[in-house]
Amino acid sequence: MTAAHTGPVPADATADAVPPHPADALIAQLDDLMDAIRVAEFPALVAEEVEDDRETFLAVRCPRCGDLVESEDLRAVTPAFLWIAADDIESDETHARGAVSFYNDQTPDLEETLYYRHREHAVRLPEGWREDWQ
Repeated sequence: MTAAHTGPVPADATADAVPPHPADALIAQLDDLMDAIRVAEFPALVAEEVEDDRETFLAVRCPRCGDLVESEDLRAVTPAFLWIAADDIESDETHARGAVSFYNDQTPDLEETLYYRHREHAVRLPEGWREDWQ
């Protein structure tokens, strides 16, 4: 195994020529984990008719804990990592300190849901149901 590169990368280095860093493996593991979550078959919420105060309505029940799901207890978990480009990189006169400015006026892309979470456990929508992002 070769020693990790610790000095500055030459300005003319290509992406292929940049030596790997041990922490790069963490990002690869994260990507692999997100791929595994995408294809996992979490238990589906169960749609059922419920009667309350002589009124019948459609509700969903969690197959893991058995409770009816309240909207405030259900979360869509998205891979909304924000890759925001720096607007400006500045240093002081001595180049000893600096600042990097970021600006983001965009909302994250919410077109993919990794999984749904009812309280502390993962679930999926009932069969045939869909998301409606507003």
